[in-house]
Amino acid sequence: MQLLSARHASAALSRPSKSRAAGVRPPQTFRAPVLRRRVVLRAAEDAPAEPADGVVLSPLDRAKKALEDGSLDKELLNGCLAELEAEMGRLRAEASAAEERASALEATASNTKDQFVRLTADFENFRRRTREENIQLTDSVRGDVIKELLPIVDNFELARTQVKTETEGEAKINMSYQGLYKQMVDMMRSLGVEAVPTTGAPFDPAIHDAIMREPSNSHPDGTVLQEFRKGFSIGGKLLRPAMVKVSYTEEGPANSSEE
Repeated sequence: MQLLSARHASAALSRPSKSRAAGVRPPQTFRAPVLRRRVVLRAAEDAPAEPADGVVLSPLDRAKKALEDGSLDKELLNGCLAELEAEMGRLRAEASAAEERASALEATASNTKDQFVRLTADFENFRRRTREENIQLTDSVRGDVIKELLPIVDNFELARTQVKTETEGEAKINMSYQGLYKQMVDMMRSLGVEAVPTTGAPFDPAIHDAIMREPSNSHPDGTVLQEFRKGFSIGGKLLRPAMVKVSYTEEGPANSSEE
């Protein structure tokens, strides 16, 4: 009987159960969730206390709260102080980085300002130089045109001094072309053309061309006595020197340099 029972027990162990044959897995014990729950509970116990609204208290607030509750101890105080020191170190590092960024931005702003000032000065100089060049070019072109008209002015001046009217008709003709000459003179004045000072003015080799010299004791040495041809200038630029006669004193030093 005992042998038969052993055989039956061996067959029962070697024979698969109906549930395993049907593909159903045998129930297992779930210990991992239990362990996980224990770890979570332990972490929750070690985590800092949070108020009901979910806001994390700062180390200083925790110390104040513990002091109010009467639960402040040396370990909690040391932990709060360590956290405060770490926070102060972080704030110092951020402040230092902010100062470096501010210094870099200040240097960039200073360089940008200097560049702007230089560009503004260069632009103003360019405008002034361009304006002066335009004025000089305009005066140069205007002077070249007027220089071509000067022989006509000379002819009018020669006619004014040489023509002697004898009849009423000749006087009318003289007045007609003298009116044209006056219009030309007014037009030249409106363009900035000026006559070179001659009779009675001191001789200036920059604007006068002395073609004759005459001794005179009634005038200072080097005085323009007579104008033979008008000289003109425009915008401070000489178009043509005036042909003049200059005085000199017989006893002065000009006598030794006479031709």
